[in-house]
Amino acid sequence: MRDTNEKMIELLEVSKNNEIYSSLIKHRISGEDLKIRFSIDYVDYGYLRNILDFRPFENTGFANYQYFFALSYRKDSENTNLAHMKIRVEQEDKHKQYEFKISKKYVSNILWFNSLTDKTDVEKMIEK
Repeated sequence: MRDTNEKMIELLEVSKNNEIYSSLIKHRISGEDLKIRFSIDYVDYGYLRNILDFRPFENTGFANYQYFFALSYRKDSENTNLAHMKIRVEQEDKHKQYEFKISKKYVSNILWFNSLTDKTDVEKMIEK
């Protein structure tokens, strides 16, 4: 397990607006922190909600939580469309990685974002 969240993609938000589901992440590309919103399937909305609602540390009322994709995953043995991905959960000086269920499609998207060296391919997805 890494000691820092450096170079990890952060999950900021998941939303539903008029039956359109999206995920907002923060990712550093070429030294620039970018907030990127992209469309997701409705099943991932529920999985991502579970991640963002997860509060494992005792200090839940005092400090914000942060969630980072550790980029470690494994296939789900019961469902070929799903995977289990490691998420680094942080609150102040506490941090630990937990495994969460998510679609392989979402994992592929995160891995693709992680491979980018230039923001050109995501210009239209960047939020100001």
